[in-house]
Amino acid sequence: MTPTAVTQVPKSNVRWLIAACAAAIFALRAEPSWASQHAAALPWDQTLGAIQDILVGPVAHAVITLNFTLSAILYVIGSERRAGRLLAGGLATCAALIAVHLLTLLSPF
Repeated sequence: MTPTAVTQVPKSNVRWLIAACAAAIFALRAEPSWASQHAAALPWDQTLGAIQDILVGPVAHAVITLNFTLSAILYVIGSERRAGRLLAGGLATCAALIAVHLLTLLSPF
């Protein structure tokens, strides 16, 4: 048997491994959450509240407006059946948004 030379890991792989480990350590370090600014609230309450406000506010209104606009365009083109389905979806979305606003108004939390 002939002795084989032990191959060394190329420097580029070692640098990549060190960079990946440093990034993992940086990302997984333990620090207090930025969302927990209030002592009585859970850390994720403020973040979820902000996401809910965005989804119920401008995003929902834009989706409903786009839905009605596309429904009108489809009706003008001549696809009454597809326009009716899209209009029904828009009305259901409006009803759901009204229900969310009503529940938010009635719920103190």
